[in-house]
Amino acid sequence: MIGIDIGGCNLVSVLVSEEITIFKKPATMGLESLLKEIKPYIGKERVVVTTSLPINLLVSKFEEMKTLTLLIPGPGLNYSKYGFILKGYVNHRGDVVEKIDEAEVRKIIEREKFQNVAIASKFSVRNPALEEEVRRIVREKIEDKRIALSYYVGGLNYPARINTTVINAKLKEIVWDLTEDIKSKIGDFYYLKGDGSISTSQLVVETPSELFGSTAVASAFGALYLTREKNAVVVNIGGISTTLVRIEDGKPVFVSGLEIAGKKTLIRCVDSISIPLGGNSIVQEVRPKPECATPAAFGGSTFTLTDALNCAGYEIGDSKRSIELGKELDARTVVDNFVSMVADNIKVMECEKIVGAGYLAPFLIPDIAKRAGVEYVVPEHSEAVCAIGAAVSKVSLTLHARYDTEKGIAIYNGVPERCPFRIGSIPKDEDLIDAAKKKVLEIAKSLGEEDLGDIKVLDFNSFTVVKGGMKRGVIADLTLQIEPGIRYGGIKGST
Repeated sequence: MIGIDIGGCNLVSVLVSEEITIFKKPATMGLESLLKEIKPYIGKERVVVTTSLPINLLVSKFEEMKTLTLLIPGPGLNYSKYGFILKGYVNHRGDVVEKIDEAEVRKIIEREKFQNVAIASKFSVRNPALEEEVRRIVREKIEDKRIALSYYVGGLNYPARINTTVINAKLKEIVWDLTEDIKSKIGDFYYLKGDGSISTSQLVVETPSELFGSTAVASAFGALYLTREKNAVVVNIGGISTTLVRIEDGKPVFVSGLEIAGKKTLIRCVDSISIPLGGNSIVQEVRPKPECATPAAFGGSTFTLTDALNCAGYEIGDSKRSIELGKELDARTVVDNFVSMVADNIKVMECEKIVGAGYLAPFLIPDIAKRAGVEYVVPEHSEAVCAIGAAVSKVSLTLHARYDTEKGIAIYNGVPERCPFRIGSIPKDEDLIDAAKKKVLEIAKSLGEEDLGDIKVLDFNSFTVVKGGMKRGVIADLTLQIEPGIRYGGIKGST
């Protein structure tokens, strides 16, 4: 099992079998330097990637990335506050009632200034034809890697789907480029999404917002694998942030309808607290600030939290260089301020034990635990917890399914396939759910996974199509997920 953690400061890959083999490179050396280390193992093992890069970009440049939002809501409510309203209409049954006006679309994209485009038709989850038509026109102006369509998101909540599509538009280019870079070096791979499921890179490129919380859930999975702790909070001290994730009954806790920039989305991800400070955070006066640089202890020229630890008596890297650079700073107060900040958040989460992760965990976690009044454990290999979590994650797919038995259509994650029901049939709700479950199992087994978790129905909507006083079929929208989990295995040692 191969896991790769692509962060803003460090790149880590692991090979997990009876032993755990860790490869680590600074991000400044580039992804190729890491991937060539694991290339001999490629083809023999499944590769799963977790990354914080898209979310780091979103947090730092949300407003700077100008998004043009094109909407096709049809008649009814006024959605102009969300973006530009276009002509065209797909009704609730998926029928195209009104076509788009191509000239109108071209006029808008020529007039407006933007970096990316979000396209959302109200009932595109039942027929994406108009979104695809608008995309075809927008492609005349910008590349596809800067265009996001809402039907890939799934879900019937139109405002939340618009907001999610805007997020996807802002993130798509960085995930597209990252995906192409990885595939050019190692071939096909999977992403670990924030909801604990894994997905093909092709699907995640269309819905990159699903990577929100990817490294947080990876840290939880990695901590579970290394410690078997059933109830704890994972404290992952990274280079530019520190993430806290709760584990209950041996599983991370997930939330739906995440709010980003004050707007509700359809993103489902692990419940976590993120503190924008880590080992590479620059120190000014007596506090770390949310800007990062290479620590002086590792060849940099800026004083960071890592350097403050050296000045406080630890030996990390070239501690003498840290001490020389920070001789006029109150290093102990710098460390205490960080410890207090993390401990205060742990107190809010009301846990009895924390699992430390990250390169600095052995140095900081004892003080954090003492300040928070909890027990702690820092497992071996904690510096690679996210990559380990990605490697040991089970196949845990999320499937958006739509059935239209009047037309004989089935769509799985935006891809049309043969409908398992007879045209004109009126299947029961349980039959629709069973058909979607069979599809989930089929996909999972095609990925080589046999040890599957429970399949949960996250969302279900259906109605009967009536024409001329007669029942003509059923339209149903379902979202199912194989419950996230990890593969446990014995660890004999490490290299």
